[in-house]
Order: sequence, then C-alpha cells, then structure tokens
Amino acid sequence: MGAIVPKKLLLCIVILGLTGCAAGPRDADIRVQDDRKPQATSPAAADQAYADADELLGQAEQAEGNRRTDLLLQAAESLQDEQRWQASAAVLSQIEPLVTQNQLTRTQLHGYALLRAQFAAHQQQWQQVDSLLAPLLEPTLSDAYATATLKLARQSHIARSNWTEAANYQLRLITLNEGNGDVEATWQLLSRVTDPDQLQVPTNKTAVGWQRLLRAVHMGLREPTEVTTRLQHWEAEFSDHPGRLIARRFTDVSLPAADRRAVVLLPLTGQYREHGQAVLDGMVMHLARQSRISIEAIDTNQLNFADLPELLRSKPAHLLIGPLLKENIAKIETAWLPDKLLWLTLNEPPPSLLGSDPMRLYFALDGETELRQAVNFMVAQGYQKPLILAPDNSRGQQQISLFTNTWQNHYPSVSVAHGRYKTPDDMKAVVQEQLGVASSEARIQEVKIAAGKVIVDATPRSRGDIDAIYLVGGIEHTRLLKPFIDVNIAPFMQPIPVYANSASHTLGNQISENDLDNVRFTDAPWLLPSHPQHETLEQILTLRRNWSYDLARLAAFGHDSMLFAERAPWIEMVPGFTMDGLTGTLSVRDQRIHRELSWARFDGHRAVSLKKQ
Repeated sequence: MGAIVPKKLLLCIVILGLTGCAAGPRDADIRVQDDRKPQATSPAAADQAYADADELLGQAEQAEGNRRTDLLLQAAESLQDEQRWQASAAVLSQIEPLVTQNQLTRTQLHGYALLRAQFAAHQQQWQQVDSLLAPLLEPTLSDAYATATLKLARQSHIARSNWTEAANYQLRLITLNEGNGDVEATWQLLSRVTDPDQLQVPTNKTAVGWQRLLRAVHMGLREPTEVTTRLQHWEAEFSDHPGRLIARRFTDVSLPAADRRAVVLLPLTGQYREHGQAVLDGMVMHLARQSRISIEAIDTNQLNFADLPELLRSKPAHLLIGPLLKENIAKIETAWLPDKLLWLTLNEPPPSLLGSDPMRLYFALDGETELRQAVNFMVAQGYQKPLILAPDNSRGQQQISLFTNTWQNHYPSVSVAHGRYKTPDDMKAVVQEQLGVASSEARIQEVKIAAGKVIVDATPRSRGDIDAIYLVGGIEHTRLLKPFIDVNIAPFMQPIPVYANSASHTLGNQISENDLDNVRFTDAPWLLPSHPQHETLEQILTLRRNWSYDLARLAAFGHDSMLFAERAPWIEMVPGFTMDGLTGTLSVRDQRIHRELSWARFDGHRAVSLKKQ
C-alpha cells in the first residue's frame, strides 16, 4: 500500500541516491570529538532486537509489500551495525525503486533516509549527511527517529568543527532527555562555542541553564574579577542543574586577588636583551592600565636554572611565564615545578616537555601561524591555483612545504606551483618562468624563425591558471618581486593578487615608492593604523627610538601574555572563548594560545586595514 510522503524528502533522497551508494567507504574511520558514537535505531521497530542480517534478508525474499520493506531496512541497519557498509549499500539499493515509486510509508521513508545518512557519515561525506537529514529535522523533528537523527546531525557538525551547530543539536537532545546524563560531553561541546548568544535554546529549563552557564563563564572571563560572582549567581538560579559540577570546577580554582602572582623569565641582558625588554615593556603597559596580577621579572642570563625550584618555593606564584628562548625552556625540569603551578612558555617547547598536562601551555610568535592563516584565507577567497615564491634556502624550502601541505589539506589533488631564487638577479627569471612568460617568449621566437622574412607581431602571454601569489621573503624581496610580477602579467589579463607576511610590513615603509602597492599581508592588529590603541604604539615608538616593528610585535606579545595570566587557570577550560589582543584574536586550545592575525594591504606605501570576511 502506498503512502503520501513529503515531496522535499522524496526529492532529496532520489537525487542523492543516484550517487551516494555507488561510492565505496573511505579507509579512515570517522574521528570526531563526540561523547559517543551515535547508536543506530532500527528503522522498522525500535523495540525489536537486532536479528542476524543474513536471516533478515532471507525472510525478506519470502515477504511482500511493507513487510518486505521493513525486513530490508532491518537488514541494512544490522549490516551497518556489523560494519558491513558495502553490503548495507546493496540492500538500500533494493529499496531505492520503492522510493521513486512513492511506495514507502512516512516512517519507512524516514528510516531509509537515516540509513543513507549513516552510510554517508561512514564515508565522511558530511554535506550529503546534512542534505539527507534536513527533511527529518525541519520544519519539525521526525518523531520516528528523533534521537538517532539528532545524534547523527551533531556528529556531522563535530566532524567539521561547527561547534555552535553541534551544541544546538546537543541542546535539542537534552529536551528529549537524551543528553542530561553526560555532563562532560555536553560541556565539551558548549565550551567550544564562541558566542553563547548564538545558541538556539529550546524552551527547556535544563537547556536554558546550560546556555546561561556558558554566558556566565564568558562574561566572567571578560572581567576576570567577576568569574566567581557570576557563577555563584548562576548556581543560585539553577540550584538543581547538572552543570553545577562544571560551575564548581571554575570556582574551586579561583584565587584571591592578593595571591595572583606570576614569575616571568626573560633575557634582560646579553644578546637578546632588547627582545626580553620589549616583552616586559608590553607586560608593564597592560598592567599600568589594569593591574589584576603582580609579576616579578627574572633575567634568565643571571639565573641558575637549578635554583628555580627554591625560588618558586620562597616566592610562591600561581603562574610561571617564560622563558622566551627555546634553549632556556629545555633547561627546566617539569618535576621541579609545584603541582598547582600553571606554566606558560613564550616559545614552542619540545613535545616531550609539553606532554598532555593541562597545566603546561605555550604562546609563540611564529611564522607558521601566519602562513597557515594565509592559506586558509586564500582558499576561502576561492583561489584554485596558487604560486609561492621563496628564497632558495632551508627556511624557504620549509615554508614552501608547509604552504603546499596546508593547501593540500583543502585540495588534496591540486599541485602548488613554486619558485625559488638565490639572489635578486634570479628574481625576474624565476617570475617569468613560473608565470610561463619565458616559455611564451621561446615559442614566439620559434615562430619568428619559421616565418623567415614575414613580420610576426606577438606579445608574450603569462599563464592563465595562476590566480594568487604568496611571497615569503622580507620586505626587500617583496619590493623587487612585486614589480616583476606586475610587468609580466599579460596586458589583457586581470592582475594576479599578491599576498605576503608581516615581514613585508616594516617601520620604514614610508620611505618607499609605490612598489608595494596592493600587496596584501597579515600582521598584529596593533601595528595597523585602524587599531584603537595604535596611537599608544606611536607614542612608544617616539620614546623607544631603537625599536623596529619586530620589537613592537614582541611588546604586543608581552601585553597579550598578561591577558592570559589574568584569566588563568580558567581560560584553558573554555577553548571557544576569544579575546581581542594586540597580536590578534586569541583563544586557547590543545595547550596553545592561538592567535588570528589581521589583514591589510598597501595603498601606495600606506597600510590600510581590510575588513574581516
């Protein structure tokens, strides 16, 4: 007997059915940060125990109509539960003609869509999962398989780090009394949400309480002196809420203002004294405005690191910041440190030292962050065929490799063109070679020779497939390469956008002509004219006449380390929380302070901030 089913769901299943089951599963298992693997629900009868798949198929051969369809759906579900994915796809293909003929009941159609979505999830085809589940989620949730549908939708968004959407599905599960029991899993999702007010909260007291808890934590971290007070107010309003365990985790590690003290290890004499002093200046700059923590700076060139344990015992601190230099980080034995001391290194420590201890974190000003962010930005702009130009040395080769690997994380089958130069004299030839101008000129010369006395009027053509260029050298390299790029683009073609890193933004840019015009680059937002505290930077540069922008970046680095120090140890418990620092937008995850830099471009020799996209 046929049944009327929603046209949207039927059309979605039919279109996706043309391609989905034909593909084989990927070798890699799905790796998602979920509280558990979504448990399959039998599409035919939720309370019926799983039967052997082969037995079900045998029964289906003898059955007809809806009974046959029910048995096939049960068999496909059993095969998926046994990880026999290709066999389940074969069974689903037997049901497909019934879908196109509108021969399934509404419940059967929903079960079929869910099984198809679970198969797509096994293949990590998350957009297909979303398309198959959409008709089951909206305008109202499928009443037949609500729990399984929400869990799979949650998994799909976790797999792509869409934390707000994943948390929304978790809150919907709570309204079904399916998410109340696992407090840790719920908080793991919510803690990664960047804006609590973006959550779509169901009218359910428990779900509302979770959203209010996250908001209280975020608001407290905006003003660290209020963390405990805001959470106490939340507990008073939601006294029987399962999230009390999380709230008390924050209040249990709170410290009185008088006890918030950090020991800072910096090179204040010797070869790197300017670097250490710039970091310290940035710390003092922040504390001069908002002193929520006291610090004691120790010169690592005057410190016997074997004496550090005694120093920490005699002058108790809740936070150790530094050292700045990698070789000094390696001199500290973690066994020396008090159990409850949080350690923030100002450079990347060796993996063996970092381990998995949540009390060990690091913050670094590194070029790799800039390069990865540039690749992700260029991908988001829709570029398909980039070219990277770098010095022909070990550092240049490392950057080419990192750029290529990061790009191929997005487009595995796309090759990345690259060119390397040893000297400024090489640059023109490298640009012409990579843009195809040299080969075009050679072809023109061949035609002229073949034409003999016939006059051949031809203009060399540059490659048409290169759509973006990234430069990893310093400003002097960029000043030389950019004009070569401009003159080697064929007149009838659109200019190719040129990107660079912060090494192309220096304090002396104003002495140049327009050779940097329209180059786009990343940098710490403090160094860009539009930043609200840029005037403070100008004042400091007047006082510190020996400073370059490199030292200014270190001062911003010191300033931002204080933002973290004021919020330790709470902030590492909320990876979705972000702060606007002088070095970028800051967040903490995977034992590291991450920063998102700002984008700008040169308008002539002036740097102009670009709006966030």
